Amino acid sequence: MDENRLEQWPNWYPNREIIIQDITKNQLFVAEVEGKIRGMLCLSPDIPLEYESIQWIEKNGKINSVHRLAVDPQYKVLKLAKLLMSFAEEKAKSEGYTLIRLDTYSLNLAANRFYTKIGYHYCGQINLEFMPEKYNCYEKAI
Repeated sequence: MDENRLEQWPNWYPNREIIIQDITKNQLFVAEVEGKIRGMLCLSPDIPLEYESIQWIEKNGKINSVHRLAVDPQYKVLKLAKLLMSFAEEKAKSEGYTLIRLDTYSLNLAANRFYTKIGYHYCGQINLEFMPEKYNCYEKAI
């Protein structure tokens, strides 16, 4: 991401402790190619407190959220990000969730275009203390 000037997180995030928490909670999912992890995301029913300030489109529904989507740039051609998001949506839907919400750094134009392209709707912005600019929030009914 740094090489492509795609700002998303500070250099210390996500760290080992956060990834271990995701694994412990059974919320970390990976994409493997040739036996190696090439992508990941966290699918969690835990909703960030910062989301309370957003005027979401959908007022009712069972909410799940996506965090920490990352794909090895060498495997972008395989569309792993789209496959991981499709997996997250299907898994959430099979568990009775009706909405997925997420956020991405406002300056990460590629990520913002990606989420819009796969059907997510922009709903507002939040501040996260570890980055200087705002994060755009998106939601999709599943």
